[in-house]
Amino acid sequence: MSDTPASTFGGRRAVPPNNSNAAEVDLPTEELQGLVPRGVNLKDYLNVTAVHLFKERWDSNKIDHHTDKYDNNKLIVRRGQTFYIQIDFNRPYDPRKDLFRVEYVIGRYPQENKGTYIPVPVVKELQSGKWGAKVIMNEDRSVRLSVQSSPECIVGKFRMYVAVWTPYGILRTRRDPETDTYILFNPWCEEDAVYLDDEKEREEYVLNDIGVIFYGSFKDIKSRSWRLWPGSETPRQSAWKWELRETTA
Repeated sequence: MSDTPASTFGGRRAVPPNNSNAAEVDLPTEELQGLVPRGVNLKDYLNVTAVHLFKERWDSNKIDHHTDKYDNNKLIVRRGQTFYIQIDFNRPYDPRKDLFRVEYVIGRYPQENKGTYIPVPVVKELQSGKWGAKVIMNEDRSVRLSVQSSPECIVGKFRMYVAVWTPYGILRTRRDPETDTYILFNPWCEEDAVYLDDEKEREEYVLNDIGVIFYGSFKDIKSRSWRLWPGSETPRQSAWKWELRETTA
């Protein structure tokens, strides 16, 4: 990633305008501090071998987040609510000496202060309203995390990475489209600006497959019904396109 140095993650930088989060640039797989001594093999340190997102329709992530009806094989979750991921390493994870974090990136010029680069720390306890990841299982070479997103984070498709610290710098997983994660608005989360406290309203406005659309001018309001027709684009798919549209940072 020659055109996006590490300094863009936090500070200010003169770059061309970023008009859409649809643009993508991969993060570097290595951020080393100086030269690595001869004879040192970075693969001897903690390395990620696989990432599991539990993104099937029957998995708890999609059921708990009310996204199991979406016709999409990516992980789709709602902000401000916990979800689960599992990371496999090349050896057992030792929290006393190993340090890693999950990172979410959206847009071409990711910056932490704009919410487009999100380093998620591994914490002992999750704090309401804040990003964090808590280890809920550590067995053999696998670690399962409960990840909590901020109820104010950007809505859109995030690219996911796992970064591991070594004495010589950071090792990061390569970009894998299979780990892309969609984060949506959350009407079930009280801290989200779109929160609805009425379950009937959530059922009608968010989950319903049939309803009424009002249109026209202030003095000439008309209505028409919509419903799910076999073989056609479903209302949920239309809502999915709206919710998952690429937002401007």
